[in-house]
Amino acid sequence: MERNYITFEEAREIIKESVKPLSSVYLPVVKAGGYVLTEDIFSPVDLPLWTNSAVDGYALNTESLKNLPARLRVIGEIKAGEVKRYELKVGEAVKIFTGSVVPDGADAVIEVEKVKVENGYVLILNEIKKLNNIRLRGEEVKKGDKVVKKGTEITPGVAGFLSMMGISHVKVFRKPKVFVIITGSEIMKPGERLKKGKIYDANSVSLSASLGKMGIDHKVKHIKDDLASMRHIFSEVIRKDFDIIIFTGGVSVGDYDFVRDILMNKVEKIFYKVRQKPGKPLFFGRKDEKFIFGLPGNPAAVITCFYEYVYPAIRKMMGFYEIFLPEDEKMLSNDIKKNPDRLYFLRGKVRGGEVEILPNQDSHMLSSFVGCDCFVLASEGRDFISKGEKVKIHLLPW
Repeated sequence: MERNYITFEEAREIIKESVKPLSSVYLPVVKAGGYVLTEDIFSPVDLPLWTNSAVDGYALNTESLKNLPARLRVIGEIKAGEVKRYELKVGEAVKIFTGSVVPDGADAVIEVEKVKVENGYVLILNEIKKLNNIRLRGEEVKKGDKVVKKGTEITPGVAGFLSMMGISHVKVFRKPKVFVIITGSEIMKPGERLKKGKIYDANSVSLSASLGKMGIDHKVKHIKDDLASMRHIFSEVIRKDFDIIIFTGGVSVGDYDFVRDILMNKVEKIFYKVRQKPGKPLFFGRKDEKFIFGLPGNPAAVITCFYEYVYPAIRKMMGFYEIFLPEDEKMLSNDIKKNPDRLYFLRGKVRGGEVEILPNQDSHMLSSFVGCDCFVLASEGRDFISKGEKVKIHLLPW
């Protein structure tokens, strides 16, 4: 048992307690998608704003329908957005359109396709109930109602709802700015002609895709395995207005793992090393108001550690209450063999009530992320988990 390492549960609880929501900003609703409200929203208006028609048809008073069939005189029409005042009397109707304000005296609207029109009159054959096809002012929301709670994400639906109430700007938590430092002398850009001994950079691409999906402003820098260069870039970045700095690679104990040297000497360590696979040599620390993550260099470990640790830290800064990946339980569709000394995060695919462990699970392999929609948590203390057993899974946000 690796007793000097902390557990996954301890590590993520430390992150939850260490990281706080960021300051607020005032944004136009149209640009606030993906942000989180810093305060409750109270409606400044009733919704609907006016008693209006749900259909194209004829507004009438149901007292006119005591004797069927009924023949009602059409005294005018009201288009959506028009302001026309009619005092509707028994025996009269007004042509009306979807969204039009219902005239005084009307208590129902009949669909245009259910009437016959003859020489300025409408013929109605069937009984109509009061309030038929009428949307009452304030039936959805009353002025002064609390309609959206603090901590709510501005989704497209929420943005539309706020705009419907005439709200143009909202106060939200700002999103963190992130700087990613990819280390390794062996790394080449995808698309370049590959040289022997080199590998294509996957980590900057997977992290940029993950941060971009969250709407996070970020920059990426590639540094070779050179201690002086790494110290220089770190001293530059730490002075800028980034909230999170992410290193990939160089956090273990190899001869060229210079990131570990920088983190241990320049950063306040909060924890280092977690009893897990992939991603054992994970670093989390603080420098002034910035948080620093040191992720292992293997591509699967980078993605795993990002979603299990960096992702919740970002969500906490953004003001979310629920910061971790959603959890569920599923039945295993294949066996798991593992080292009992640590927790395993295995790439899986949910199929109904079961979860399948996908092939190619080594930390340098990414093909198992094709079709992957969850991490399967194979718990510490067990070396074999049988097909048919229930396991905990973390659902990935894609």
